[in-house]
Amino acid sequence: MENKSHYLPYLDGLRGIAISIVVLSHAGLGHMIPGKFGVTLFFFISGFLISRLLLAEIKEKGQISFLPFYLRRFFRLYPALLVMIICSWLASLIMQCHLPAQDIFAALFYYTNYYIGWFRTPVEDCKRILDILWSLSVEEHFYFMFPLLVAVFLKKAILKRDTRFAYFLLFICVASIAIRIFTYYSFEDHQEAAGRIYFSTHTRMDSIVWGCLAAVLISKDNNARFIAILQNKWMQLSGILLLVLSVGIRNDFFRQSFLFSFQGIGLFLLVPAIGTYQKSIVKNLLSYRWLIFLGKISYSLYLFHWVFLKLSNYYFEEFSLAWQLFFWTGSLALSLGSFYLVEKPFIQIRKRFGSSIA
Repeated sequence: MENKSHYLPYLDGLRGIAISIVVLSHAGLGHMIPGKFGVTLFFFISGFLISRLLLAEIKEKGQISFLPFYLRRFFRLYPALLVMIICSWLASLIMQCHLPAQDIFAALFYYTNYYIGWFRTPVEDCKRILDILWSLSVEEHFYFMFPLLVAVFLKKAILKRDTRFAYFLLFICVASIAIRIFTYYSFEDHQEAAGRIYFSTHTRMDSIVWGCLAAVLISKDNNARFIAILQNKWMQLSGILLLVLSVGIRNDFFRQSFLFSFQGIGLFLLVPAIGTYQKSIVKNLLSYRWLIFLGKISYSLYLFHWVFLKLSNYYFEEFSLAWQLFFWTGSLALSLGSFYLVEKPFIQIRKRFGSSIA
């Protein structure tokens, strides 16, 4: 778990589950499958993985090489993003629906989440073709800030006795609840508050930070107590219960305040626990080759399924058989094309800047 070069297949398997939840919910099963949880799972995995890599780097080198880190992120995200924006623009032309320049700039510079949550007035469906990029904005804000925080708190790599960083991350998670409650009561129209809470980085950051906290605690040399907590059956049942409650409780106030915290804590208790066992049924299930592959193409699938969702809505009755055939065929074809023709060619470039890709 501590080794930077040690590939954890089950995390790609979890990515495969996350993207399945998101796409299936968008494909007409949203009343049965909690698509929002899929996004939260993506956030948690991002926080856990990036923290794990940065902590390993600071242990090995005593510092973080910022430029290589940001270049790795750029070549990981931007090529497919640019292709998706071009495809979205072409799709908007096909639908005879003008794509505003503001939407494109928001996508290119990663502020789609605040743009659609705080500033843009309601628009027709075809003009929401770039809205899916809101979650990338949240992650990119995290990618920009988190290495700086790690460098400040762990500059001398005193991971054995220094607990300040863990407490700071826990403080962020608690503060996020207070910020969501404050935002909820700041608007007479709670629906307006809900949109801003769901999309904004400052109200969703704990979904990522719970993953960061798990990585910090499990990377410490005296991590036996945390591993014992993770392997405690009652703790694992508590994690499952929190996830079930987060989906089952329908109260509006809860869904705008504590829902993401329930999910974050549940994942905090469950996801790193999987990696503490040499062998387990869950670990084996998440390591199936097809599920790992789904996790590997999850970024492209996340981007391009949204383009075909809007095209499907334009041409067919929503969720009809023709809609489903067009949506799934186009989404998979474009996603696989992006993965093999856009993402994979940049792997060698990323490795030049220190990426350890399995």
